[in-house]
Amino acid sequence: MQGKTLYTILLSIIAVLTLALGVLVIFLFTTYNSNKVNPDAGKPTKSAVPVEQQQRFSLYEADEVFVLKESKDHPNSFLMTAITIVYDKGTEKEKVAEARKTLIEQTYLGELKEATIEFFGSKTYEELKAENAMQQARDSLLEIYNKIISQDPDEKLIIKVIFEKWIPQ
Repeated sequence: MQGKTLYTILLSIIAVLTLALGVLVIFLFTTYNSNKVNPDAGKPTKSAVPVEQQQRFSLYEADEVFVLKESKDHPNSFLMTAITIVYDKGTEKEKVAEARKTLIEQTYLGELKEATIEFFGSKTYEELKAENAMQQARDSLLEIYNKIISQDPDEKLIIKVIFEKWIPQ
């Protein structure tokens, strides 16, 4: 009789351990799948604005020269560039196209140009000759321009900044 009791206890322990293992496996799989890292989480999203709603504006049409911050090796350096911004003009049905054009091309034009001068005035020749300097400048100016123009922090009227020329000297 004692053999059957021992056998029953061992069988019960094995059943409980098997059940616990099953629950653990299910828990791990559900936790692993819900905690997956999104590979696109840190990347900027592509513009959702259709091409027909995008408008280009030349902020600096000709070869504009910006004086750069002095550095030890390059005390008198400058950047020659031409800058175009692409913004969301909206649709004609919304009646915002003309208002946005006025907003960007007239109302905030001085502030956009001033921000550009301040940005490049804080950069050295070495910073602008770095491998990804143009992309960093594009991203920084895009953020600065949107802060100037947009009333709502989530609203991004400026879609992209384009350097038509980039000559650091």
